[in-house]
Formats: sequence, structure tokens, C-alpha cells
Amino acid sequence: MNVRDFVQKGTRKKIGNGKATNIWEDNWIPGNKDGRVTSTRPQDCTIRRVDELISGFRWRKPLVPRTFNRKDADEILDIPISISGREDGNYWLHSGNGIYTVNSGYKTLSRETTQHIVGRADEAETSSANSNGKQWKWLWKLRVKRKIKHFIWRSLNGLLPVNALVFNRTNHGDPICDGCGDQNESIEHMFFQCCRAQEVWKMAPIQWDGLTGQTGNFRVWWNAMLEASGRIEGREHIELTTNILWQIWKRRNEWKFNAKREHPWKTVNKAQQEWQEQVSAWSNEIMTPEDAGREGGEVEPVEVRSDEVQIKISTSVQEQTKCVGIGILAINHSHQVMSAWGLIDRKAVNQLQTIAEAVKMAIIKARHQQWQKITVHVPSPQLLKVIMSGVAKDIKMSTLADDINNLRALFQKCSFCLDGRLDKRCDLISDYALGILQDEEWINSQCV
Repeated sequence: MNVRDFVQKGTRKKIGNGKATNIWEDNWIPGNKDGRVTSTRPQDCTIRRVDELISGFRWRKPLVPRTFNRKDADEILDIPISISGREDGNYWLHSGNGIYTVNSGYKTLSRETTQHIVGRADEAETSSANSNGKQWKWLWKLRVKRKIKHFIWRSLNGLLPVNALVFNRTNHGDPICDGCGDQNESIEHMFFQCCRAQEVWKMAPIQWDGLTGQTGNFRVWWNAMLEASGRIEGREHIELTTNILWQIWKRRNEWKFNAKREHPWKTVNKAQQEWQEQVSAWSNEIMTPEDAGREGGEVEPVEVRSDEVQIKISTSVQEQTKCVGIGILAINHSHQVMSAWGLIDRKAVNQLQTIAEAVKMAIIKARHQQWQKITVHVPSPQLLKVIMSGVAKDIKMSTLADDINNLRALFQKCSFCLDGRLDKRCDLISDYALGILQDEEWINSQCV
């Protein structure tokens, strides 16, 4: 695969007005594997561009299910329609903001190459295929840096350039261990048998005393260690051990190439610190809105100005029908209801996208009321971060974030804050909306 094909494979069309996207040839459906439609084009079908599937900033629902198979139709109807009328663009799937960079391209290519090599190695296994499949699956799921996973993979396959391996392959150099000077430096000697490695393990917070009989073969030792994954904190112990192995290798290289000795406690400390940083980063990445709210502590009350309208939002999902009920409440500085809306949507997407759709609709309603200054209470820390940064990690959220910020510019003042859940009436409206057939609006606070 050349570079052009590689970049094209990782790029999707980001739908704006749909005029520049070919339905049948372009990669524009985020939920499909290669972004292409899987439906066979009907013989009498004359539509060619995506804008022909759109009317009034909405998908033409009778036309879409009639033209595409159910899978494609569901995926298409789930794509947010931009209300700004912007041109179609390109979105790079492997970066945090949809923009292609040489760095993101290189990292993606390296990751895919490594996974391909591992896949081929798995296919080559015979009698131990099942155990090795588990071995690789476990390795790539560990919460450690990618370079450390690759390092362990090389160690398991006997590819780490220790002295004995280099000497056997090239007949150059000295196979003797530089650390102890007593034995040939194999992978197993470097990790476990060298006196310098043993110094590190003595100070490590984790001891694998039951595996001392397996240290003659690193792959056997690694597979035996993975059996601890079912124990309490077993996964954490395996991840920390992986970082210790990495630091032993780095310590060995510092001595061999730079003649620098490092105290074993410093080696252990580096391993612990690097592992804790990676776990923390991983936890933040998968944090749910509820978790994020708890971690942030109590939400500070928002100062309400007399000339600003406070917009509160709530969403409810009916599991059986997948309908979404949206409740929108507008209150003044005296906490009196100015307007309220109950909206019904016939689809349920992921939670973050559902809330983003509700925020967009709330701002549109406020614009129709010709309010000039509003504060929108966003019920999701993750969405608030996306809105304020303008950076979304998926193509659908990127479109919604663009729309929200474009709408924001239509007001004299439009600010956002994290919803402290101080008013439960909004929740009641979203629940009520699940039972209506069409959107409803109230302007009398006594009706709410």
C-alpha cells in the first residue's frame, strides 16, 4: 500500500452541505468499515451526491430507507446534518482533531505494521495457537506505552539484541554480559539471572517467587505470569512488572553504551512512575460523564445576571423504542420559567452525541426567541470540553461541535457552564417528551 492509499483509507468525508460528496464512490459513512455504502445501487436510481438525500437540513427519511439497505440507512440517518451550510471536508480518523499530520500518520502506520507482524506470528503457531492468541491479546490490552508492548513482543520472539544473540548472528562483539561479566547475555540472563537484574527485583514491590523455576525461558515465564490476571489486582501487577522489565533493559543500555550506573531503587521508581502516569492517562480517556462529574467535585453555582437567560437541558431514552425525549427549560435571573420545550426524536445514538444534539436544539430555540444573552447549562463534562476546545475525537461529534460554535456566534453573548442539576423540572419534561407525538412548547410557567 502506497502513502496515498494509506491516507485515503484513514480519511472520511465530513458532510457539510453534501454537494461535494459522491454517494457511491466516496468514503463518507463513519460506521462502515471502509466508509463506503454496502448497498447495491438500484437500477432506476439517479441520485449521485449526498445533498440529494438532504432537505431542510434533515435527511429525507422516506428516500434513504428506500435507496439503501437497512444497515446503510441506519448509519446515514445517524450522521448529523450541519446547519451552517459549510462545504464538505475531510476528517482523518487517527487524530484527536480530525487533521492529518505526518506524526499521526507515522504512528498509525507503525501500529498497523506491528499488529500485522503479530498477526502473522500468531498464524504461524501450531499446537500452542490458543495460548499464544491469548498471550498477544493480553499484551495489546495492557495499560502500558506502545513502545513497551513492542519491546515485550520482541522479547517473546527472541528478537531483543542482547550480546549473545548479536554474537551468534554476526560473529562480532562479545557474548558475555557487560553487567556481571560471568555468563553469556541471553534475554533470560539479562532479565533474571544477572546480579544487576536481581538487585532490581529485590527492591521491586512485586515478587514472582513462584515463577523462579520458569526463568530459563522468557516466553514460558511470561505465560505463567499471565495466569495471575484472575487475581485481585493481578492486572495491575502484570502491568507494573512489564514496566520493570522495560527499565531493566534501559538500565542495561545505559551501562553498556554510556558507562552510567543507576541505583536499582531508581530503576524501580521510574517503572512505578511511568506505569502510574499511563494508568492515569488511560482512566481519563475512558472516563464517563458521571465519573468526570464526581471527580470534579461539587459544581460551583453560576452567577446569574439579570439580562441573561439560563438554558437547562435534559435527555431521556426509552429502551424499547430507542426514542429520545429532550427537555429544554429557559429561566430568568429570578428562576422563573420563561419558556420550555419537549422534543421527541426517533433515534438513540451514543450518550454524548444525544446530549450534543439536545444542546444544539436548545440554542436554536433560544435564537428563535431572539434572546441576545444566554448561558447554556451543559449536562456533560466531556461535551463541555469538546465545545470549549472545538476538538472532537469522532467525525459526528466534530460536526455537532462546529454547529454549536457557529450558533454561538449569532448571540451578543452565549456562554456555557457545567450543569449543577439544581432544577429537576427539566428532567420531568424530557420524561414527558417520550410520550408525545410531536414537539411541544410552553410559555406559561404554571404549565411546567
